[in-house]
Order: sequence, then structure tokens, then C-alpha cells
Amino acid sequence: MGAPCSGKSTYVREQAKGEDIIVDMDRIALSLAVEGTAEFEYSERIRNIARQARPAIVKGALLAAQGERRLGVWIIHTDPSPQDRQMYRAMNAQFVELDPGKDVCFARAKERPQPNRQVSEKVIAEYYQKRTNRVAATMVDSSSN
Repeated sequence: MGAPCSGKSTYVREQAKGEDIIVDMDRIALSLAVEGTAEFEYSERIRNIARQARPAIVKGALLAAQGERRLGVWIIHTDPSPQDRQMYRAMNAQFVELDPGKDVCFARAKERPQPNRQVSEKVIAEYYQKRTNRVAATMVDSSSN
């Protein structure tokens, strides 16, 4: 988990081994694009198709790993919904959150081509705003006891 440009894909590339399964939105999108499409340079249309396909790919990967001790499944997911978190927990997932900080994520996003840069910057801002809201809600909840 983590904002765009937080290093999720790099972390997984460094940790995955053997026949581990990696579910990465950007790799799904690239698989739908014309051969030779550079990373992050696929169209919004392809991004939308990949988003629609991703849940089925996640479920298939999790099902494939059931009962397989040596098969790891790495699901790169920016901010899983409560339902997604529940599904991952039911499969005994371990959560890793990467947070190099908002400024680092924005700096890395500037290296991405348009329009992906704009999408990344928007999601980074939303991610950190939601995170700030969660922390504030937690502080309010704990102070009301």
C-alpha cells in the first residue's frame, strides 16, 4: 500500500521470487497496450480497461495461492477499500505500507509522462488527504474515551 510513486512496484520487484504472482495495475495496463508502449504511457482507455480487469486478476491470484506454501502473491494496491482489506485478511495477507512522504511522491511523479503525471499527482494528493483525515479521526476517537 502507499501513494503513487511511493516505491510499491520497486519494493515488490526486490522482494518477489521464483514463481510469485505480482498483480500490478501498471503492468496489467501495459499488457493491453501496443507492444513497445513505455511504462506509464498507456491511454486513459487502457487504464480503465485494466481497472475493470484487476479485481478478477486479484481473485484469481489469491485462489491460485490457496494451499501453496511456496507461492507468494504480491498485490500492489494504493489504498484498498475496507472490503478489499477484509478479503486480503481472510487470505492471511501481510500488509506493507510504503511512505517516503508526500514531497518525495510528488517529486517522483514529475518524472512521469503526461497524462499519467496528472493522474498520479491527483491520487497522491487524495491519498495523503485521506490519510490525514484518518489520523485526525483516530485522534478524536481516542480523546473521547
